[in-house]
Amino acid sequence: MKSSPWIRLLLALTALKLLGGVIGFSLGEIAAAANGSTVFPPFFRCLILLAFAGSGLFLLTSEHNDDRAVALGSFFFVLATAFANRPLISLAEHASPQLAWPALILYLLSPDAFLPYLFWRFAHEFPDSVSSFKTQRLLLWGRKVSLGAGVLGFAWQFVRLIRHAAAGITGSIVPAKPSYEYYGPLLLLVLLAFAMLLWRTWRASGDEGRRARLFVTGLVAGFAPLFLEIVLEGLIPPYGAFMAGGKRKTIMGIALIVPALTSALGITAYSVLVTHVLQVKLIARKALQYALARGSALLLAAVPVAALVLFLYQRREQELQEIFAGGQLPLLLASIGVGIGALSYRKRLMDSIDRHFFREQYDARQTLTLLVERIRAAHSVNDLANLLSREVDMALHPESVSLMAFEPGLGLLADPKVRSRRLDTSSQLATLIASSSDPLTVDLEDARSPLLKLPEKERHWLVDSGFRLLVPILARDGSLLGLVGLGEKKSGLPFLKEDRQLLRTIASSVAWVLELEQGRSTGSSGRISQGSADGEATLPFPDPANAELAKECPQCGRLYASYTVFCTTCSRRLEPSHVPYLLPGKFRFERRIGIGGMGVVYRGTDLALGRPVAVKTLRRVSPEDAMRLRREARTAAAVSHSHLAPVYGMETWQGTPMLVMELLEGGTLSQRIEKGRLDAAETLALGIAMSDALEHLHASDILHRDIKPSNIGYTRDGTPKLMDFGIARVMFDLRRDLDPGTADDPEEDSGLPPTSLWNRTPSAVTVSKQLVGTLAYLSPEALNGEPADTSFDLWGLAIVLYECLLGRRVFSGGDIHQLMNRIRNGRVPDFSQVCPEHEELLGDFFRSALHKTVSRRPASARELKERLASVRS
Repeated sequence: MKSSPWIRLLLALTALKLLGGVIGFSLGEIAAAANGSTVFPPFFRCLILLAFAGSGLFLLTSEHNDDRAVALGSFFFVLATAFANRPLISLAEHASPQLAWPALILYLLSPDAFLPYLFWRFAHEFPDSVSSFKTQRLLLWGRKVSLGAGVLGFAWQFVRLIRHAAAGITGSIVPAKPSYEYYGPLLLLVLLAFAMLLWRTWRASGDEGRRARLFVTGLVAGFAPLFLEIVLEGLIPPYGAFMAGGKRKTIMGIALIVPALTSALGITAYSVLVTHVLQVKLIARKALQYALARGSALLLAAVPVAALVLFLYQRREQELQEIFAGGQLPLLLASIGVGIGALSYRKRLMDSIDRHFFREQYDARQTLTLLVERIRAAHSVNDLANLLSREVDMALHPESVSLMAFEPGLGLLADPKVRSRRLDTSSQLATLIASSSDPLTVDLEDARSPLLKLPEKERHWLVDSGFRLLVPILARDGSLLGLVGLGEKKSGLPFLKEDRQLLRTIASSVAWVLELEQGRSTGSSGRISQGSADGEATLPFPDPANAELAKECPQCGRLYASYTVFCTTCSRRLEPSHVPYLLPGKFRFERRIGIGGMGVVYRGTDLALGRPVAVKTLRRVSPEDAMRLRREARTAAAVSHSHLAPVYGMETWQGTPMLVMELLEGGTLSQRIEKGRLDAAETLALGIAMSDALEHLHASDILHRDIKPSNIGYTRDGTPKLMDFGIARVMFDLRRDLDPGTADDPEEDSGLPPTSLWNRTPSAVTVSKQLVGTLAYLSPEALNGEPADTSFDLWGLAIVLYECLLGRRVFSGGDIHQLMNRIRNGRVPDFSQVCPEHEELLGDFFRSALHKTVSRRPASARELKERLASVRS
């Protein structure tokens, strides 16, 4: 939306009309107010215009990368033009002829006719959740109808412009008041969008759902009464005539516009300053209580002193004996005592308030402050690294903490705990870190980040390390002694300004220790000692980046160290693998267990936790895309269900993403189908389990988008689990850059190219073969390029279940275009012919679940599960 040329033209026209309105306030509206022809005072009307326009501009400029903010900001900005009509007419009436006609033209051009469309766009984008295909259709039709209504309204006003231009030749006068006849049906469409927005947010679940409901409730409560009143005036003539009275109109207008204005300003601050719809009420209430508590503590100390000063000032002409005489002396002394006591214990009182309201931040501050004192007691870089890792983790709870120290003999920054790749101090990244006195935020998705100018190899270093904050450790001469790298906070919250200040202080203390260690060790070893406290020297740190590639058996898939020649199991000569045998500090790769369209799956061991894991290596991607994959994997890791294979996280190695998942030792569904068909009972049980998993995923606003037998695995006890969820959205986008002719094995399930590629004539047979993989599980809507919704996953699951009974792919044979045409036209093999041994009730289910018309299929994963359960019963 933000890149649409006609939207930019609409906003430019809006800005021009608002400018004319502001000029009209200063030149024409005051005269109209003097004649008593305005409902609202000019100052109040101008304030409303500027408030709505300012709120819209704030959203448009502050959140220009968020379609939701752009849609809502455009709505506010265009809404302000409704309050520019009156001053434009006044300007046309009272200004010179040079300004009269431009003012009349701006008045009759109505960008506010597109208000319904802009709000329907917002309702479509917010909340950012997965919707059923019926909801998507309603949203699409709402946008189409509102766009058509906007075009008609704008054209109607444009025709009036032509008529006025013709009448102006004959000397016709300017209309006495603005015309709002078209507002009624337009705002009725906005009210329908309000209803849709409330319905969507009401169905959202979890914390995000509660935040969205709070956000939308404030928005609707502010604007719905105002729009409803305007609609009623247009639809009910007696009510419109009754409200035509000047005082009644003024009172009602103020009563309705003020909440709308408050809502616009509040929602703007809420969505931009708090960022992505946070719990602002809780935050605001907590902040208010905190401010009152601190204020009360300060007053406890300040009021007695101020009272004493005021008491003495009022009696400045009296004798001291008179001042201290009578019953005022005890009260005066008590006030002085309270004030002195409050001043003496002020710091302790403030600390107790901080601890009560912001315990975590307070504890973090205390921990990091004490750490500054304990750093100087460290005797080696190893001790220093362990101390930093332990204490910073207790204080800030980041996903990782690494100290990287300078090795003078090698010119590298290295991690003594061998968790991060070395960094060359002559690199551009090291130079950038050294030139930054403040901690450097790592955000490769921020177009303003200076890190985007780094070479790709150095950006990959940032992604592989998983750092989100780099704290430079600088020597007294300004050279780089090292850095402290912190991963993202486990809470997902950003690093606060106070966190950065404390980390910078910690880095200064670390610099003192590193300089001292460097001075002690330079004479003997030429580098910092990385040994124990007794100074025993050790070899330089191994570098995870230089981890040698493993040797892999082409037959059984076992992995060995790089120096091994033959497989100990099958005696085959080993070949170089694509992964290291040991990724220091993280994983040991043991055996290849599968090959799919997105990459190779290995069995491995998590060295930190000692548990077996499955590590899927994906295609090499850019550093920015690798960060997106990390974020999506983090979101997927928060989802838990008995039929979803847990995602433990995402690692990267030299630009290769590695998805770490639960190890499913029972194999995959595709392997089971290769051995023979599944019976009806097992197929129905599998469908119910996967439907339940999809229902949970969709409730968490996650679409799988790549359901196929190879993405369904089994535990050792036979429990089916859905794999690869949460990253399919990113991988789908990344496949757009994939050259279809470069697949390693075109017979395997392949990556999914964009719809534009499917519609081209294949240039080679290999292209056709490559596209047949995942393509066989795509819905007709996906092939037609429609926006992804829950129907994509439901269709894919139904195809998988059909394949279980068939023992082969449902769509197979022919070239790529024949296959696509069969899917688009819904030509599914007739169940009674291909599976005559099964009951017809199963056939009825598949005819419904795989119907060509999407409205004839189950509307949600829950409905699909209920239909499967009814068939099984």
